[in-house]
Amino acid sequence: MRSYLLTIREELHQQPELAFQEEKTSAVIARELRRFGFKVCTGVGKTGVVGLLRFDEDGPCAALRADMDALPVLEETAVPYASRHPGVMHACGHDSHMAIALGCCRYFAENKTRFRGTFMAVFQPAEEIVGGAPAMLADGVFQDARPDVLFALHNWPQIPTGTVGIQAGPLTAFADRFQVVFRGVGGHGALPHKARDPIAMAAAAVQGAFAAVQRRSDPMRPRALSFGSIRGGSRFNIIPEEVVLEGTVRTLSPEDQNEMIALLEQVFGAAASAYGGTHKLDYEQGVPAVINDLEVCQRASAVVRERLPRTTVTTSGLNSLIGEDVAYFLQQVPGALLLFGSAEPGKVNELHNPRYLVPDEAVIAGFEAIREILCSYLEI
Repeated sequence: MRSYLLTIREELHQQPELAFQEEKTSAVIARELRRFGFKVCTGVGKTGVVGLLRFDEDGPCAALRADMDALPVLEETAVPYASRHPGVMHACGHDSHMAIALGCCRYFAENKTRFRGTFMAVFQPAEEIVGGAPAMLADGVFQDARPDVLFALHNWPQIPTGTVGIQAGPLTAFADRFQVVFRGVGGHGALPHKARDPIAMAAAAVQGAFAAVQRRSDPMRPRALSFGSIRGGSRFNIIPEEVVLEGTVRTLSPEDQNEMIALLEQVFGAAASAYGGTHKLDYEQGVPAVINDLEVCQRASAVVRERLPRTTVTTSGLNSLIGEDVAYFLQQVPGALLLFGSAEPGKVNELHNPRYLVPDEAVIAGFEAIREILCSYLEI
């Protein structure tokens, strides 16, 4: 199994594909699932793949989701199995997630008489743009079998290799985006008093928003505000008519999300008014937070501690303000997003970095942990 996990991981790592373009990736996954005797459904949510393995005896349905897409990153790892697609890389470790899920598929297929019910493997596209899970749900991903429990795994370089993170409750953030347009009156840079400067409005808005979030937020309730784009102006001595800001907000509850919307509206309005202009805020509520089921997490923690006593289980301090669209699945089915440690001394330990690579031992440890957890639901 170790050889299989690392070989299939290397094959997938060499052919990374961007969101909703995972055609070759889907083909490899479908090939492996058919080889293991799974019922295979392709094209779910455009490029997603679902595999079903029904055991002879009735029982629960346990599902494992793995994300498939890569990132527009030029790989700099220099490993022999580096990306063959220049400018595209599995810099978030989704190749390791797929390998682990395929390893579980092989394990259940080779030990079929030991289990009951149904094992479902969900290979999801477009996690990086948080669009794949909604697309699969819209295509009826649970049409043939509805899971009683669903797990997902993500490598996590914030904890050591060999550690498994299992935390109940909110784990990731509500990931929103916004655009605000400041409008004024353009004019000559030498005569600013005759203009209504939207660049001044935007500058005040950025500084005011950062200050307001820092001073008006409970420090025990994490929030993040970042601006990622500023567009406006055409020449050094021309005050423009319009400036557009775009950014993201991350919160851990609907209440905090609503407070941030109101806060931005207030700050942006004040900035526009101070310089005699107007603003228009378009706020898009994005992917919801991942909420891990308490009972599922308690059971998973107990299983890992009992069956893999050399594995360290971490149950707190794992919250992050990233967005993860497995949240949409977990709104439909009880389950959890589990984290497996991938930190390696002396190496780059940062997701989305061109030199980041999930260590081989982390892949093995992640596989062993999720295998035992799934077995606990499906064993006769």
